[in-house]
Amino acid sequence: MKQTSRSYIAFTRTERFGLVALMAVVVLLIAVRMAIPYFTHTTVSTVEEKRQVAAWETFKRSQPPAQPMPPGKDSLQDYVDASDGNETPVPNRVNINTADSATLVRLKGIGPAMAAKILARRARAGRFTNVEQLLELQAIPAVTFKILKPHLSVDTL
Repeated sequence: MKQTSRSYIAFTRTERFGLVALMAVVVLLIAVRMAIPYFTHTTVSTVEEKRQVAAWETFKRSQPPAQPMPPGKDSLQDYVDASDGNETPVPNRVNINTADSATLVRLKGIGPAMAAKILARRARAGRFTNVEQLLELQAIPAVTFKILKPHLSVDTL
C-alpha cells in the first residue's frame, strides 16, 4: 500500500520542472501586481475629485456666455488689436493695396492664412482696383466681407 500511494504522489523530472516554472510565473505575476502602484499615478480620491469638479463648474458659471455679433453691428469697437494684448483700435479704413500682414490680421475675421492669400494675390496680379475683388479669392466668406467692407479701401493711384 505504501508503494501504491508513493507512485501517485511522486513526480517525474519533467513534471517537477513544469511545477517549478509554474511557481516562478505565479511569483513573478504577484511581484508585478505589487509593483504597479509604484510606477503609475495614484488615483484622485473621490473627495478630491468632487472638489475639482465643483471648482470647474464654478469657473464655467463665472464666465460670460459667448454671444454672436448682432447683424449690422460693425463698429470700430469690435476691431481691436488682440495679437499683442493692447486695445489699440484699427485705423478707420485699411487700404488693402498698402496694408501689410500685421495690419490685415488686426481686422476681425481675417487670420494669418487669409492675410497671406490677400498679399499673395496682390503680389501675383497687382493692385486691387476695388474691394469686391477680395471675394474672388474665395478665402473670405461673404458674411465676413460684408462686415469688413466699410473698413476696407483701395487707393486710386
